[in-house]
Amino acid sequence: MLAQALARISDEAWSLSVIGDGRLRPDVEALFSRFPEGRIRFHGERTQEEVAALLSESAVHVWPGCGEAYGLAYLEAQAAGLPVVAQATAGVPEVVRDGVTGLLTPDGDIDAYAGAIRRLLRDGPLRQDLGVNARRFALEERSIGQAAQTIDAYLRKAVARR
Repeated sequence: MLAQALARISDEAWSLSVIGDGRLRPDVEALFSRFPEGRIRFHGERTQEEVAALLSESAVHVWPGCGEAYGLAYLEAQAAGLPVVAQATAGVPEVVRDGVTGLLTPDGDIDAYAGAIRRLLRDGPLRQDLGVNARRFALEERSIGQAAQTIDAYLRKAVARR
């Protein structure tokens, strides 16, 4: 889906960094092989520090999120101050707030997904605002500390009921 969406906005100035590795890497590389050399860069598996450095060099985090149960990669990108473009599917809306921390598109709608990417590429102020909101959201509402507080409160209520 991402390769198809990027092909629809090939007239825009963008490049894609792909972080990660696995047995399907050759298949993924084949999906992006039609793009001009240098437009797509496959970084393979990276350390946490290297991922953070790559995110800091980015402007937008694009990943459709087909069937994502929760989406830790979205939180990691948002913590780095990146707005997200993803589908409003499965658990993605739990970690990406449409119009606040990123743009969510209907499930399976490649044209809408490409359009959302194009919108963020062209609208620097929107990209900046969403990125600031994304960082705040990830650090204040979805941090480990916040998760611990939520779990603690839940457990205290459960114990009090007994």
